[in-house]
Amino acid sequence: MRADVRQAVVVIHGMGEQLPLSTLTGFIDTALAPGEDGTRVYYSRPESVTGSYESRRFLAPRYPADRDQPEWHAQTDVFEYHWADKMQGNRLDDLWPTFRRILLQWPTRVPYGLKGLWVIAWALILWTVWAVLWGPFEGKVIGADNPLTEAITALVSGGLVAAALSYLFSRVLPRWLTSSFVDVVRYLDTSPRSYAVRRDIRKGLVEMVQALHDSTAPRYDRIVLVGHSLGAFIAYDGIAYLWGTMNAKTSRRTGEHELDGLLELEQAASALPDRPPVDDGLVDAYQDAQRGLWSGIRRQGNPWLITDFISAGTPMYFADQLLHGKGGRSFDARIERRELPTCPPQDEESDYNNIHRDRGVTRFYSWRKTWWTGRKGARKRSTYRVLYEGAPFAVVRWTNLYFPVKWGLFGDWFGGSLGPLFGTGIKDVAVTGNTQGRPGTKPWRHRLMPAVAHSYYFRFPEDDAEDSVATQIRQALGLASTSWLRPEAVAADDETDEADEADEAVETEEADETEDADEAEEADETVPF
Repeated sequence: MRADVRQAVVVIHGMGEQLPLSTLTGFIDTALAPGEDGTRVYYSRPESVTGSYESRRFLAPRYPADRDQPEWHAQTDVFEYHWADKMQGNRLDDLWPTFRRILLQWPTRVPYGLKGLWVIAWALILWTVWAVLWGPFEGKVIGADNPLTEAITALVSGGLVAAALSYLFSRVLPRWLTSSFVDVVRYLDTSPRSYAVRRDIRKGLVEMVQALHDSTAPRYDRIVLVGHSLGAFIAYDGIAYLWGTMNAKTSRRTGEHELDGLLELEQAASALPDRPPVDDGLVDAYQDAQRGLWSGIRRQGNPWLITDFISAGTPMYFADQLLHGKGGRSFDARIERRELPTCPPQDEESDYNNIHRDRGVTRFYSWRKTWWTGRKGARKRSTYRVLYEGAPFAVVRWTNLYFPVKWGLFGDWFGGSLGPLFGTGIKDVAVTGNTQGRPGTKPWRHRLMPAVAHSYYFRFPEDDAEDSVATQIRQALGLASTSWLRPEAVAADDETDEADEADEAVETEEADETEDADEAEEADETVPF
């Protein structure tokens, strides 16, 4: 009997009025490589985890083709977390504070995906001021004979143009784009009006992922979260909250409490630079160490199953401006006090730090836990190290994909590199393929389309070139996971295959003996008397 590994992939859709399963179907075609006949093998099944009647579970069996081929992927269930129905009551004026804040800052601070819009907006504002003071409207405005009044009028006119531009962009740009970006602003809004919405969205994802952890039929060996656009923000919040609650559940039973892989992870993290650029080899080494430490916390008794987080086209690359605040609510302050987890994590303050400094370790993520076992009078004190509550990305590998913007306008405005804000342990992948003429592209659908490219991450499943988004997603998912998740399952498969081969050999020998007997009988029949 085969001991198949079972893994769950949860896809969190992006901003906008998404229909149930619309993102999921595009994602699963992108995530699964086609067989030799060009088809993908997966089945739609009822989904009982979220309680939604609109949702389904897509089952991708382990062996979609010849069972004698290497494993394509472990047994995989793909779910969608659908939250669009919870984001109601949006208003266009929710966008104005963020638009104004981005407009009124130095060019170097403007998110590079929005620089084209920023330049256009300021060109119109400056043109208006010029037109009032020296251009076609000179002497035709109120107070034109008074230089001071004229200057004030020009400045006011520029402000009115800025306000008009926000309204104009909301009407000229695609409606889904402007209304969708309001979703981002609204989700990150900490005012009482948005509190219930944010709570419901986060609560739904947390409960869903917790249910997957608790599931016994089937029992999952691994969970992967994939977030597109605002969905990546939601997945990030879910990981941060779940880690803070589940990390405390490290088993209290006697037995193995050593945290295997901790030192290797801290050494790999210490080799990373504090700021980009970062060598790809260092990121790969850090991700390898994360996988080793994840196996270590599982052996220690930690129930955490999330191994990977994949973000695609997320506005988290300018989260410092979206999560705007002053003093203790600023983005940097929240990072510093571990409220917003980073990859690699922020250091944990501990005397333990001094122990390994002579080994070249400068980053530390654990604390010493004490546990007493036995009865009174014969109690035994045990101490062991556990990861601290702000370190989910010590074990969760984070891969970020984005279509880079060209010339400040062409590409995905809302996706970018996350390393500068969230840590150099993130594997940032700038997807440079999927241009016009490649498989699945059309003149109006390729990665260089201004703004709308943001919705194309799961639209090119047939393009399997190395620089394509499909190839990068498949590499990040790593669905062929049996060999490292449960090596004993591989051994069980080998034993089963050997047994099958032995049975086939016995059957062959028996067949040979039968054929020999038949031939002997035929020979007897042909002997003349």
